[in-house]
Amino acid sequence: MFFRPLALWMLGLAFATPMDAGEKEMTIPPVPVPDRIATAPSFGPDERIVATHYFYWYRWPDEHFFADPAHTHDLLRQHFPDEREVSYESPAWHRRQMRDLTAAGIDVALLVYWGAPNQYAKPDVRFSVHGIPPLVEALDELAKEGKAPRIGMFYDTSTLLANHAFTEAREQNVDLRTDEGKDIFYRTIRDFFCLVPPRHWACIEGRPLVQLYESAFAAGHDQSTIDYVYKRFAEDFDGRRPFVVAGPAWSFTADARTGWGAALFGPILGEGVAQVGPGYDDSPVPGRNTPTRDRLGGGYYAASWLMALRAKPRLVIVETWDEMHEGTPICESVEDGRFYIDLTRRFADLFKAGRAPEADDWAKAVQSLLGADKSKREGREFASRLKLSCRAESGGKLMEGGLRVCAGVEDGPYTITELEGTPCIRTRRSIGDNRYLYIDIADPYYYDHRGTITMRFTYWDAGREPIVVHYDRVSDTGSLADRYRPCAQTVTRTDTKAWKTATLRLTEARCANGQNGGADFRFHSPNDDLAIREIELSKLSERYGE
Repeated sequence: MFFRPLALWMLGLAFATPMDAGEKEMTIPPVPVPDRIATAPSFGPDERIVATHYFYWYRWPDEHFFADPAHTHDLLRQHFPDEREVSYESPAWHRRQMRDLTAAGIDVALLVYWGAPNQYAKPDVRFSVHGIPPLVEALDELAKEGKAPRIGMFYDTSTLLANHAFTEAREQNVDLRTDEGKDIFYRTIRDFFCLVPPRHWACIEGRPLVQLYESAFAAGHDQSTIDYVYKRFAEDFDGRRPFVVAGPAWSFTADARTGWGAALFGPILGEGVAQVGPGYDDSPVPGRNTPTRDRLGGGYYAASWLMALRAKPRLVIVETWDEMHEGTPICESVEDGRFYIDLTRRFADLFKAGRAPEADDWAKAVQSLLGADKSKREGREFASRLKLSCRAESGGKLMEGGLRVCAGVEDGPYTITELEGTPCIRTRRSIGDNRYLYIDIADPYYYDHRGTITMRFTYWDAGREPIVVHYDRVSDTGSLADRYRPCAQTVTRTDTKAWKTATLRLTEARCANGQNGGADFRFHSPNDDLAIREIELSKLSERYGE
């Protein structure tokens, strides 16, 4: 959600299902009674808090997974491992995310709320209100285990755009200096804390936590905007007023300040709040040309946390738990597994204990940064592909669909030829008897992760030499040998003089352009030439039932 109305843009591609004729429009519950408000848990003045942004707008497969009804354009930069189970309507999915969030040492889930008062029947707004009751059900179950995080509000202010805030057509966005604008602004906050029961509120010294997104979506605002919110909230919620975290563009007085964009620009060390993120890449999103921030093997995230710890804030906000389109999640993913959950827990524990980072923490962060290669941004069109491929074609041509055969590598010469009438890529002898064929994966599809890649290739089965694939694998040592780790599976040729297809799984694949020619993996045939007709690669094969 990088300084633009991403929710607006994304929901236009979500193919949200309209309400069925028998489905009732969801009504907002009344303001909780004072006795229930009095039970709201609260962080004390000496407690250090870790929060993260929880995007709950996903519902497989038609809301926020694909850009087209045919499901061919993948919108996600990183992927949930249990994608078919993902739904904002599913208590089970929320329960898993909340349990993992707690395992990461995070205290507060800031729900990215896109509600627009009086417009909750709109399909593109539906998730905001319909997703909260299943979440509450999940939280109630986790509370019995003592593992329920608390809930704060991240107010996605892009709902202040005219075409979402008003039922009738208007040219100007909501002006938060007017009585009408203040009412819309306040009712959005009020409705959220009516949907989330007080027993799950995240309060700081008794005040429910609200973080505001950018002010640019409003036509105007001033001190009276927040004064109105404080006054009305206190009137409705038994004297309470929200604890508001705002960015520097909000001109009124806030309780704490930080900004948005830490995942891309680096840690934002505000007033009492630090915001950190693991990296940024929105390559799959059509029309985006945003800069990217490589994760650098976790080094970028670790360095951001180290700077936050040195600033000694009261609250650290992680940007984000699961914004998969922009490549900012720390939740479990196909690409990185639970690595960022574990890394977050490490730093969250240090932060809450008030301990300074150890020298080893700095050394590991620096090692990751120094050992990381810079990604190549060309090939953004391949970020949205479900699979990448490369194949030889007639006339000595290559069809490279996100997989590039690396030319000009001294120990990896090849030629495009035909074998038994079939076009193929054929290795040639170079240095010594070894034959290598180097392949580069388009970085916007997969770069510097630690997931599993499934590769299929069709080869000419001649001779009895094994075919070995060496790939760039995750390692803490950063040694050259780790960039050429052999796959656990090898392919043994049996001299049938026929085309055969093999499938290999490259586990803990880093693929950060570390091999000769900037390759991510290579085929190795020790003594005989190797002929390959086609290569196909996917990080998603298991998820798509193959």
